[in-house]
Amino acid sequence: MRSWLPWRARACGLLVLGLVAGTAAGCGKKGPPLAPLLRLPAPVDQFSARRLGSTVYLQFAIPAKSQDNSVPADLARVDVYGYTGTPASDDDMVKYGTLVASVPVRRPPPPEEEDRARGKEQPSKPKSKPAEPEPGFDQGATVAATETLTRALMQPAVVTRRSRGKVPARAEGPITLPVATVEDVPTRVYVAVGVNHKGRRGTFSPHVVVPVVDPPAPPTGLTPTYTETQITLVWTPPPGAPVAAQHAADVAYLPARPIVPLAAPAWFYDVFEVPAGTPASDSSAARPGGPPTIPRGEAPVPLTQQPLTATTFNDTRIEFGAERCYTVRTVNVFDKIQLESEPSAVACITPRDTFPPVSPKGLIAVASAGVISLNWEPNSERDLAGYLVLRGEAPGAKLQQLTPEPIHEITYEDKTVKPGARYVYAVVAVDKAMPPNISAQSNRIEQTGR
Repeated sequence: MRSWLPWRARACGLLVLGLVAGTAAGCGKKGPPLAPLLRLPAPVDQFSARRLGSTVYLQFAIPAKSQDNSVPADLARVDVYGYTGTPASDDDMVKYGTLVASVPVRRPPPPEEEDRARGKEQPSKPKSKPAEPEPGFDQGATVAATETLTRALMQPAVVTRRSRGKVPARAEGPITLPVATVEDVPTRVYVAVGVNHKGRRGTFSPHVVVPVVDPPAPPTGLTPTYTETQITLVWTPPPGAPVAAQHAADVAYLPARPIVPLAAPAWFYDVFEVPAGTPASDSSAARPGGPPTIPRGEAPVPLTQQPLTATTFNDTRIEFGAERCYTVRTVNVFDKIQLESEPSAVACITPRDTFPPVSPKGLIAVASAGVISLNWEPNSERDLAGYLVLRGEAPGAKLQQLTPEPIHEITYEDKTVKPGARYVYAVVAVDKAMPPNISAQSNRIEQTGR
């Protein structure tokens, strides 16, 4: 029994070791290969479209991360597609639509270059000459592109479907899809998508649309005038524009309340400032051409916060001597989207300061031995240069300028008076314009010298 038990224990130990070894060998066995990790760009953000005349302005933010929220994004470019009609899918946008723009995106610099740019040197690593930046735009940047609409682009897209299997021949060939509409107005659809360095597309942006009907005619007769405080623009509505009903001023009507609310006007107006010297045909920044690889610029921003119903606009940013040029576009509103006309003819104006200050008020005169002291109320003009004191001998003498240059004080002492002589005084205000504008005379005051 003694010799048998140790031998049995040794056998059990060997069996356990064998099982462990077999298990270890099984763990080392290679399994099926894993699929490579694909880092796709996150969706394009802040995508918008706006149509001005025949030009569509598109704006969006380049993704700065991948779909798994890793940064920086694996992003080579952002493609923008346009499609007139109702696309069945985003793939149809790519296959049958128009490539509007392909915006290249730079690779972010290596971490050590980022630290160097932020002033964080790494002495443990040798300094290297920073690489030249790649062409394109940075991740996270907001960029813009344009598309000039032609008659061909405004036609519904034609999709060719190939049948699979035994399908009647009539199921093959071109298919004209219905046009996307907003309140029965045909529209063109735009979408943007990021593409990584392996050519794989990320998630498409939400669709944005613009009308593809003919734009309204621009206003005519744009005329600027100005006052001391503002520039006023007045224009004539284009032919066919709806106008509010008006009655003759000499006809009296009984007061009444309308039973049916009056409809709001369907056409509005946006006012734009354009660079001085811009001809009427050049007030739109876009140019026709093929798909751009670099964006052409953002849509012009109107001076009006909301489209106007009136045919007049006041610009209070007046600056004398500075030329300002304007143009106006007619705005047609369809549901939540709007269509603007081509710009009107450019109208320019250079305001000149021909507006004198107001006359000083409250002039008083006090006589003492050998001097007559004057005092008056101050003016409030921002461009006030000072005051001129006028004096003449009573009665009926013409007032002459007593001070050779404008004075800034609102007091003056006339020490050239003669005892017993009677004098007449007045004060005028002078501004800084060239030539200067002079106000009307203040109230006249008489005083006798002592």
